[in-house]
Amino acid sequence: MAIRYHTATFENIPPEKRERILRAASRVLGRDGIGGARMADVASEAGVSHGSMFSYFPTKDDMVRAVIARGMDIQAVRFAASDDEGACFADAVRAVFRSAWDEASAEPELISLWLSLSLAENARFADAILPLESDSTERWRRVVARGKASGEIDGGVDERAAAYLLDALAAQLMKSRASGLERAKLELFVGSGLAESAPDRMADAVVAMLSSSDSSN
Repeated sequence: MAIRYHTATFENIPPEKRERILRAASRVLGRDGIGGARMADVASEAGVSHGSMFSYFPTKDDMVRAVIARGMDIQAVRFAASDDEGACFADAVRAVFRSAWDEASAEPELISLWLSLSLAENARFADAILPLESDSTERWRRVVARGKASGEIDGGVDERAAAYLLDALAAQLMKSRASGLERAKLELFVGSGLAESAPDRMADAVVAMLSSSDSSN
């Protein structure tokens, strides 16, 4: 059962309002940083009273953890297409990469927040981050395992190493939507003006690297 960092009061408000508050928190935290973000600014962004925020999240750290926990739901949606047992390995990878790209394009501040969580000053949030990373690891491992079982991936491929590679590429694509420097870096590899094709091109490249030599026969 997932750990909840919000209060019962937050649990009892309409789902649309919960989503609006968490999205507002993501924007403020990504824009101002964890240290600079204020609960009052999140309340204003979400269109709720300042006092109500403390009835939803006892502390700002609880709010940050709740935003991180929302990532589990976002991740489940991202991998929905890959969970189809009938999907081939290449299609599953393309679907996840494209979904990751679209998510990051829609909420770049959330990715900015995610990048900041790797800083030593934010190490206290590891308890919330690691379950999300563990979930991603297992989801990618299942994609790879199905690819091996179908013969699309070389049987000797290390499932966990391949899962790490796929996860790292998806994360890099997402970072490029939140950072001007990362966007410029991506274009150095894929070509100027061709960034929109990056999810499919990266997927095709990594699939080719992992594919079994017999998969095209």
